[in-house]
Amino acid sequence: MAKYFQNIPLQPENLDSLREAVIKKVIDDEDIRKVVTIKRVKNGAPLAVIGEMDAVGHAGAGCNPTYEEIGINNALQRWALGAWEIALKICYENLEDTIAEYSLRTGTAIGDLTGTDFMAIYMELLVTQVKRMIWRFAWFGDTAAATIANGGNITNGTDVTLLTTCDGLWKRLFAIATANASQLTQISANAAASYAAQKSAMLASGYATGLVDTILLDASSRVNANGEATLFVNKKFADYLAHDIKVTYKDNMPFERIFDGFYLGYYNGVRIGAIETWDYMIDTYENTGAKWNKPFRAVLANPANLLVGVDKENPVDDLDIIFDRVNRMNHIYATGKMDTRVAMPDNVHVAY
Repeated sequence: MAKYFQNIPLQPENLDSLREAVIKKVIDDEDIRKVVTIKRVKNGAPLAVIGEMDAVGHAGAGCNPTYEEIGINNALQRWALGAWEIALKICYENLEDTIAEYSLRTGTAIGDLTGTDFMAIYMELLVTQVKRMIWRFAWFGDTAAATIANGGNITNGTDVTLLTTCDGLWKRLFAIATANASQLTQISANAAASYAAQKSAMLASGYATGLVDTILLDASSRVNANGEATLFVNKKFADYLAHDIKVTYKDNMPFERIFDGFYLGYYNGVRIGAIETWDYMIDTYENTGAKWNKPFRAVLANPANLLVGVDKENPVDDLDIIFDRVNRMNHIYATGKMDTRVAMPDNVHVAY
């Protein structure tokens, strides 16, 4: 039996309306469009990137010059959209003897939850979970995801289909950094053997600031050639950076909350975007029980280079909410497709 409000039983001293209940949110919603570029695409559609032309201009001048052919760097990728679905059902019997019973209709219509206070709260929570799903697929998706017990990095007990719709941006960024070591800055704290050791390593005096300095020094100048790049880090990383600046250098690095869960600061003129959802995802889906998998990560990139392809821009727009008068169940259904791409792989720098 699904659990809804079993911890708030139907008793006179409890609330008489679900709308008075306080909804506890694990994390706040975040606007993913500040971090990536979402594009509406079709499966198999090309993603063509035209790069720079080869260098021109040689020493010399005069009659009968030597003419040459030069190339234009280019690349072609294709979108490979993977499918996801949300298929839920609710029976009114699961709400009886809980605070939610106050929202039930009476008589024959008791089974129809559409339009009730309970459904309003249920849908508000569902929209939050849909947004979180987009974040999860976009950044932590892995079509080959496997639990730790099965040789992968996913927390044991996790339903891996929560991650296998498409390959997320972290998987693509890790592959880019593996293929080209010059695009990687290693974070040695990640290799520590326990939660405490990982945190202790980041707390070392000068470590977090030195790490950010190294990232910015290691990164190719073309990554931020137009000044639009941001160093995106998980919030835990940003917290240790701010702490190190305060304790080691007796200075403050304020982070402004741009929207719930996303914070923006500046370090030597470079934008630092701190993302809380990454910490939640790592703790939930990449946790051995003794340590986290790559708990400190960063990518220096222009959001226009980090692409999320979808078949529809707002997956909540066409949620089907149906009361079946035959089986007396309430059904909610949605489906869509998604993929990710790094448009110009040379124009990112990754740290983990």
